[in-house]
Amino acid sequence: MKSIHSAGAILRRSRRLRTGAVAALAAVLSAGLAVPASAGSAFHLRLVSSDPAPDATLAAPPAALRLTFSEAPELAVTTVRLNGPGDRAVALGRLARARGDRATVVATPRAPLAHGRYALTWRTMSHDGHAMHGTFHFTVGGAGHDHGH
Repeated sequence: MKSIHSAGAILRRSRRLRTGAVAALAAVLSAGLAVPASAGSAFHLRLVSSDPAPDATLAAPPAALRLTFSEAPELAVTTVRLNGPGDRAVALGRLARARGDRATVVATPRAPLAHGRYALTWRTMSHDGHAMHGTFHFTVGGAGHDHGH
């Protein structure tokens, strides 16, 4: 009987701890110390800017593609793909961080980009393991040179 009595005491103690934890959380929430739900996305890595910018029309081809994130992405798992006119893959050099800016990733085309529309697709992960990805387009040489798109 002693073991049943001990088990009951453990369950009562566990309930008191849970009740205390719920009460503490309620106090924090009512005091306004919790982070608003809308601010949750601010804690995840996201693309802040790029060069070229989304939907940009460039007179000349860019020498490099720069993606700036809200925090330093994990470079080992970051990928950048570039598809050009006719949806052809464009060869890029090895990704690197921008000098003096750990949040910016730089991809350099191995050859000058031809005139036309390009789709840049990126995938990366933050240090906490949160994966993000996106695609945007830009045009080299103006809309009159948009072959294949």
